[in-house]
Amino acid sequence: MHHSQFAHLHVHSEYSLLDGACRLPDLIERARELKMPALALTDHGFMGGALEFYGKAMAGGVKPIIGQEMYIAPGSRIDRKTSGIKDASFHILLLAKDLEGYRNLLTLSSRAHLEGFYYKPRIDRELLASMSGGLVGASACLKGEIAALILKGDTAGAGRVAGEFKEIFAPGDFYLEVHNHGLEEQKRVNRELPGIARRVGLPLLATNDVHYMRREDSLAHEVLLCVQTGKTLLDEHRMKFSTGEFYFKSQQEMAAALGEFPDALARTIEVVEKCTLELNFKDEKGEQIYRIPEYQTPGGKGRMEYLRELCHAGIARRYPGAPPEVMQRLDRELKVIERMNFESYFLIVWDFISWARRQDIPVGPGRGSAAGSIAAYALEITDIDPLKYNLLFERFLNPNRVTMPDMDIDFCYDRRGELIGYVSDRYGHENVAQIITFGRMKAKAVIRDVGRVLGMPYGEVDAIAKLVPNDPKITLAEAIETEPELKRLKEKNPQVARLMGLAFSLEGLARNASTHAAGVVIGDRPLIEYLPLCRGTNDEPITQYAMKSVEEIGLLKMDFLGLRTLTVLHNALKIIARTRGVQLSWETVPLDDRPTFDLLNRADTVGVFQLESAGMRDLSKKIGLDRFEDLIALLALFRPGPMRMLDDYVRRKHGQTKIAYNHPALEPILRDTYGVMLYQEQVIQIAHEIAGFTMPQADNLRRIMGKKIVEQMEKQQEAFVRGAVKKGIKKAVAEGIFDLVARFAEYGFNKSHSAAYALIAYRTAYLKANYPVEYMASLLSREINNPDKI
Repeated sequence: MHHSQFAHLHVHSEYSLLDGACRLPDLIERARELKMPALALTDHGFMGGALEFYGKAMAGGVKPIIGQEMYIAPGSRIDRKTSGIKDASFHILLLAKDLEGYRNLLTLSSRAHLEGFYYKPRIDRELLASMSGGLVGASACLKGEIAALILKGDTAGAGRVAGEFKEIFAPGDFYLEVHNHGLEEQKRVNRELPGIARRVGLPLLATNDVHYMRREDSLAHEVLLCVQTGKTLLDEHRMKFSTGEFYFKSQQEMAAALGEFPDALARTIEVVEKCTLELNFKDEKGEQIYRIPEYQTPGGKGRMEYLRELCHAGIARRYPGAPPEVMQRLDRELKVIERMNFESYFLIVWDFISWARRQDIPVGPGRGSAAGSIAAYALEITDIDPLKYNLLFERFLNPNRVTMPDMDIDFCYDRRGELIGYVSDRYGHENVAQIITFGRMKAKAVIRDVGRVLGMPYGEVDAIAKLVPNDPKITLAEAIETEPELKRLKEKNPQVARLMGLAFSLEGLARNASTHAAGVVIGDRPLIEYLPLCRGTNDEPITQYAMKSVEEIGLLKMDFLGLRTLTVLHNALKIIARTRGVQLSWETVPLDDRPTFDLLNRADTVGVFQLESAGMRDLSKKIGLDRFEDLIALLALFRPGPMRMLDDYVRRKHGQTKIAYNHPALEPILRDTYGVMLYQEQVIQIAHEIAGFTMPQADNLRRIMGKKIVEQMEKQQEAFVRGAVKKGIKKAVAEGIFDLVARFAEYGFNKSHSAAYALIAYRTAYLKANYPVEYMASLLSREINNPDKI
């Protein structure tokens, strides 16, 4: 590395939450543009973006240095009796040199939040000294302890503290930072630092605090601070940075700002060369390493043996007489589970669900692709027969693509916390946490936020925001393209142009952090060995990394979803038992109840799960539901993509359009949906039956088609046509079937999820049709605080 290139060692990203206006991809792009060899991410008191940053920097050819600008207490981190908030903590910069340093950083960051939080997450000297291995330290900005003492006129004290930090780190690994953001206080500190450095024997290091990308972004950054603190730009007492110099500087700008410290500038490269952290969560074959706790079986039985035993007992209950096709399907699934080493996963899920049932906590019948597993059905993890409804195991677990199973479970909304408590007790409180989620500044909201900060009239800003189409994923750029009036206002009205310009700068930034509504992570060891933790609003431990990073590490992530409808159903059954003496059991409730279908067909579905909206009620009438399969189709059809199939489906069902199949082999697969390809499972079955793909290969085709992975489509088409021709189908017919499948695959819905949710919808409709008083009493009690619903 050439010594004229300076690496940025102080970058605050959007994950600093209050004062970082730099999106990670933009940071990497800027580093490449300025030919920076490395970047250090040092968000204030937080590591939420570290893993995402590492991956993006590596992919972009920029060396990532993971760090944090930490808060260090003047005394003990446990002490809350400091003379004032200002003295409660100072800043200190920490960078990971290697894996030991990264792990120490995870622990320090976690313990700062879990033990030392007092206005800020704080460590102390004692904790830092015990965990300084593999770390580079630096004295930080004007809020660092050494700078604070210099500004108080206590240069001797500053020297003493510098000596203390020198002892904490390995020789040569603590630096005194010089900054120049045009602040008078920095000049005073910079005058004293060279003398302290000589006396104590410490090197100087030139760094630059980066809070936004370019000099001209300083106004956008001020607006961001106002958004976060609830102020406007007109407020004289608002929080703001005193100069516009906190941007991503080029090496020439750094040399101009700190040219009097040439050695300090060159030392950035020395630090970069020290930091050689390599993170890898895959084994030598390139496959993900999973951190699943090993389930402790009773009596020392092997886990696979115990799982088999539980499944066979469940099959005997679910399928009296255990027909051969049932046993064959179970055997096939268990072999895949064993080969993929997911037996502990299934046992863990079975264990907490059976515990919930014993505690009389309502559990949903399943959701997502897990309903396609007969093993899950036998274990009572799910409650819908996968054989009866053609639900496929490979849609859930594909042995050719080793990814963690994804079982999201619905529980009673009110008692979800008990489940998390049970899992924490069972697998260790240090091994279980909930997952963080970041609220982002989206198109509509960012217009409203910026408009408020600029002091624009509410009505005017509201009208502009309402021009953005109602799509939660839409960007401002897309909104301007699709809404001519928005484009016209931006071009003709300078105030709107200013508003939109600032909104563009802030769009997509993390606005706040909260606890994910469902995500729970369970580790095989204390989680702080894998990721940093903090606390949620209710003091619960949560991960600092969001869902994607948690999965990248290979930790077991579960969604424990609170579903109010389960509570309503549960309470309705209790009311029926109490008032009528009828003990209803879902296992004996028929799925062909005429009053239930009559209720659905007259669209009397207020209070019926998923069928309350005007659109759904209209569609119920149009389709005319005769059987449970129609309800599964109804839930799959009512989405933006398949809407275009709706009329065709209705006409075919009512015999107004002739149902034709490209080939007779398609009929058994598409008969249930009147020849319309509606489900992802149908795509898999067609590839299997028509082209002779194995089930895992067929699922892979479904994934490629659904995601429109163009570069792989040609190969898949060749294999499909070749396989179909081998089975005696004409080439032109095979090509026609492939094109048909490709056209529908991107709209295909996961039938397993639709079937499981159709079961909840059916149960609510059944109670409304047969026990309306008891059901509505339960529903009204549940919604007692929602006058609109009442």
